Amino acid sequence: MRAITIRTFLPGMICALCAASFTPSTAAEPDTDGRDVLSVVRSRDKNAIRSDTVSVPVPPAGTRVDSVLATVNGEPITMLDVILETGSREKELAGIYSGERLRSETLKLHMETVDQIVFRKLIYEKYKTEPFDIPRQEIENLLDEFVRTSGAESRAALEKSFLSAGITPERLREQAKERIAVEVLLMHDCDHHVNITPKEVYEDYKAHPEKWTVPEKISLQMLQINVTTGSAGGDPKAAVEAIRKELDKDSSQKNFTRLVLERSDGATASEGGTTEDNEMDKLRPEFIEALKGKKIGDVVGPIEAPEAYFFLRVVATKPAKLIPFSQANRDVRDALFKEKAAEKRKEYFEQIRRNAVVRYYFY
Repeated sequence: MRAITIRTFLPGMICALCAASFTPSTAAEPDTDGRDVLSVVRSRDKNAIRSDTVSVPVPPAGTRVDSVLATVNGEPITMLDVILETGSREKELAGIYSGERLRSETLKLHMETVDQIVFRKLIYEKYKTEPFDIPRQEIENLLDEFVRTSGAESRAALEKSFLSAGITPERLREQAKERIAVEVLLMHDCDHHVNITPKEVYEDYKAHPEKWTVPEKISLQMLQINVTTGSAGGDPKAAVEAIRKELDKDSSQKNFTRLVLERSDGATASEGGTTEDNEMDKLRPEFIEALKGKKIGDVVGPIEAPEAYFFLRVVATKPAKLIPFSQANRDVRDALFKEKAAEKRKEYFEQIRRNAVVRYYFY
């Protein structure tokens, strides 16, 4: 295990702070006494304290959950603390990547999560020096949310899953309390001081039209012939050539749908291969290139990709459209508020960490 300096991690830490989970309101609240700040959360946003980053930990094979990844004023942050928050996301990564890419993406996720935990612990230390009352019911409500977002059948089932990883119900309640206390302090000390004027909202809308433009969309029918283990029976090139000849003769929707139902290996083949309202700029690069300038009814292909050959039929198109200011007003205000609140939170973090001793350790 090797030590990594604070300087090495600071850029990633700041990025993590900007992405820290919060759902602030867009209006500043009147000042409140520090011991009554929980009322700020209740009055502003009942959903402000998120539970969806908590998951039943599933340690990777061979992982030591007691490995120390960082310390905050001597208090350790272990691998178990991290995977408690990354379990569900790690499953998603495993479904997208493999091999070295999976390892690097997982390590990146762990590093970002450690940064977020460091941030929370420093703020929670401040709470412990000047605690305010957090009703037991608020903690129980968040634990109920843990159950819902983890997919567990019941509280008992969730606690049993955590116990198998060495996490007691008391520790889970302490984590829920920490989340509530930290979010309350962030709202009171940071978000509370953010104010957005109507002028700022309008100027930001005019300056960044790309943010408020509904992107160009396209609905497609897709016919997919896998390179291996597909319906082509070991000769995909012959199958592709036969399909191309048939479509040259008849590219109608009826014939294309028939070919999809009979020969496509695509996941939506049984529904005619249709995918609706795809954002053009998020399609595969080879699809974007092939679809340039095409209109409804046009067929393109075969498009060669590493895993398959594709034929695409354009079903419908929707041009890009700027959302009117009257409709985008609220979203523009919310986005500006989050940006400014993130800046306040970053400043807040830098202030409280000046007198803290934070060390990072990664394998």
